[in-house]
Amino acid sequence: MRRAAFAALVAMAAAPASADQVADLIAGTIKECRGCDLQGANFKKANLAGVDLTGANLTDATFHRANLREAILTDVTAVETNFNVADLTLAQLGGGDFTRAFFYAAQMSGVDLSEANLTDARMQTSRLTSAKLPGAMLDRALLMESVANNADFSGTSMNRTNLTGAHLSRGTFEGATISFAGFVQAKAGRAIFDGAKIAHTDFYGADLRRASVAGATLIGNRFTTAAAGGVDFEQATMNGNFMVNGQQQN
Repeated sequence: MRRAAFAALVAMAAAPASADQVADLIAGTIKECRGCDLQGANFKKANLAGVDLTGANLTDATFHRANLREAILTDVTAVETNFNVADLTLAQLGGGDFTRAFFYAAQMSGVDLSEANLTDARMQTSRLTSAKLPGAMLDRALLMESVANNADFSGTSMNRTNLTGAHLSRGTFEGATISFAGFVQAKAGRAIFDGAKIAHTDFYGADLRRASVAGATLIGNRFTTAAAGGVDFEQATMNGNFMVNGQQQN
């Protein structure tokens, strides 16, 4: 009997959040659920503006079209979580694990994703204007057609990241490590790539006018047909790149 009771207690401790917790968050009865296990919870279209879910387990949860403006999701675990079309304006997501999470068409202007893990995240057409992503892991993330003007990507890791057609004007990629990534037809005028290490990345047809590459290392990239007026490539260390005219460096 005692063993059965103990096993029941363990099972309760390991169980996902109770229906009451989820219902209370949706109803606005509670605005804080720090460290809660909300795995698999359904918050579709819920108004969670300003809620504090610091350290919560949000794996496989659904926040489709939810209002998470100014919400605090610092250090959450949100693997394969659905944030499609959610409003995350000015939300705090720093340090979170968003591996394989979905942010399609999400509103994320001013969001803080510092040091977040966004490996394999799906972020197509998301709006990341003035977002903060320093030190974030963006390997294999999809950001096609996203709007990230004035965003901070400094120190990020971008291995095989796809930014085709993205709006990146005045974005900061200072010190980033970018390899085998795609910036095809991206609009990155006045972007800052100072000190970045960029290798085997495709900038075909991109708008790079007046971008800065001071101190950057550029190896084996393709800049064919890119608009690069005002870019001083002589300030970078370069080898084996295909330049605007399609010719490869000697």
